[in-house]
Amino acid sequence: MSTSTSFTALLVYVDDIILANSSMTNIVAVKDCLHDKFKIKDLGLLRFFLDIEVARSPMGIHICQQKYALDILVDSEILGCKPVKIPMEHNSRLSKDAGDYLVDPSTYRRLIGRLLYLTIIRPDISYPVQVLSQFMDKPSQSHLTAAHKVLRYIKSASG
Repeated sequence: MSTSTSFTALLVYVDDIILANSSMTNIVAVKDCLHDKFKIKDLGLLRFFLDIEVARSPMGIHICQQKYALDILVDSEILGCKPVKIPMEHNSRLSKDAGDYLVDPSTYRRLIGRLLYLTIIRPDISYPVQVLSQFMDKPSQSHLTAAHKVLRYIKSASG
């Protein structure tokens, strides 16, 4: 919805909606219109959406995936490990025939998928995660070890 003085943005993902406008009157009007047609529940100000945390301050809006990153660390049982300063060695040589293939590659695939989603807010891990995603078809133990190193790097700065 757009007028000469305002613009309303409506983001829909399955059954979640974000509504944004600089005018509270316009937001109320859109919510009333939606409520007339559908059963909706207003959760108030946006705090989480698709595992992205949203925080407001006088400086503006800040988004992060700290909780999502910590959930990955917990699920991967890396939370208690020692953090590292870099996600991947500069001269790291991973290859398709890097040794013993994982018996169940689904764990590796899920981990890399979660890390790919984390790159939305964490461009610092984009390169190593893209490298690791090249081995999704037949991951080996060395690929999983490299992925765990990325997790140890995330632990050093989860926010």
